[in-house]
Amino acid sequence: MDYTQITPDEQSAMLEAIGAEGIEQLFNAIPQQIRFNDTLDLPPAMSELQLKRELAEMAAHNHGPHDMVCFMGGGAYDHFCPVLIDQLAGRGEFLTAYTPYQAEASQGSLQAFFEFQTQVARLTGLDIANASLYEGATAVAEAVLMALQHCGKQRVLVASTLHPDYRAVLRTYLQDLPGDLVELPADGGRIAAQTVRRELDDEAACVVIQSPNIWGLIEDWDGCFGAAHERDGVCAIAVFNPIACALLRKPGECSADIAAGEGQPLGVPLSLGGPYLGLFAAADQFMRKMPGRLIGRTTDAEGRAAYCLTLQTREQHIRGAKATSNICTNQGLLALRATMFMTVMGKHGLREMAQQCYHKAHYLAEQITALDGYALKFDGPFFDEFCITCPKPATQIIEAAKRRRILAGIAPHGRRMGRIGDENDLLIAVTEQRTKHEMDALVEVLEEFVT
Repeated sequence: MDYTQITPDEQSAMLEAIGAEGIEQLFNAIPQQIRFNDTLDLPPAMSELQLKRELAEMAAHNHGPHDMVCFMGGGAYDHFCPVLIDQLAGRGEFLTAYTPYQAEASQGSLQAFFEFQTQVARLTGLDIANASLYEGATAVAEAVLMALQHCGKQRVLVASTLHPDYRAVLRTYLQDLPGDLVELPADGGRIAAQTVRRELDDEAACVVIQSPNIWGLIEDWDGCFGAAHERDGVCAIAVFNPIACALLRKPGECSADIAAGEGQPLGVPLSLGGPYLGLFAAADQFMRKMPGRLIGRTTDAEGRAAYCLTLQTREQHIRGAKATSNICTNQGLLALRATMFMTVMGKHGLREMAQQCYHKAHYLAEQITALDGYALKFDGPFFDEFCITCPKPATQIIEAAKRRRILAGIAPHGRRMGRIGDENDLLIAVTEQRTKHEMDALVEVLEEFVT
């Protein structure tokens, strides 16, 4: 919080310095008819001490994952973040850096983005990754736009198990474009390869499958993408969880052409919903059609390693109407956090995180389904998130858990999730942060609703 105190004498000196007779003169350029001429209903002015005390008291009423046990997921997850990342990412040269137009003055940032691209490419098992997008939903939309441009076709086959927010953003992107969005129906919470095969035709441009999907279930990428590739020119787009990639098969290993995902689990705090980080990788044949920026490494005149913006097809540059994206500056800071996170955790650390998420989620699911009246909504394999059918409405259980300082999960029936489930469905996410004691405490809350 900034608190600048200006005395009347200082105010007069400032007005004199700019040649103004009074504060009102500063507003002469604003037409009278659009001015607010009444008196603002504001509380009395406070001293800095009083203001800090009041704001602290107001902030104390806020509760969330910072002081409650969090089992909420649905696209944003309460993962561990080493304190080192906050310390390093908060340095001035990173925090205030702008787009690295001048490579000679931005070698540090460019190297970090190059490392980010390398790490995401390895994580997804694909040839090349860009230097970040806005967040997961727009990354998926950008992947579809690239597929449409590449194939020259119009039908977009999208799994109904894709996150509802992602589907909403995709519909918005395609609203004024020659793209026809077709949702693939799920069978038991997952998309069957036969469903993909049935919907394919000569106008199909791409197939979009998320795994783990919105229900936390692991989709059959091999079968679905294999079916997609039975038709020439159809792009397979995998929507992935970066932590799951450390344990499960990667998009590139399942014949995906393009991979898009949400980078929030990689050292980006929940932050009340953003800003987050879009991950994007693809096979090398898409290199010159990829959105955003691609950082390259070369050598300078003295043979030293040097980094540059190899491809930067944004409208802010010379591309204009031919730009493939309008992705801007600030995601670079979040890409830097993700780079630091993956570097600090390393290959084995990420795998350990993924293993803990998987085993803890399965432990909790077993404990809950042992209670009368509770059952898994779907029987398929899941990673760190699962949906439980409860004996009472999920909203009642969520409110009861809050009183015990537990965020029990998300109600898919709610408006936030697009009303994709029934009112007794509860979507629960378990990360490496959750302890056995915390999971058992949630089971105790659920046990109170046993019929």
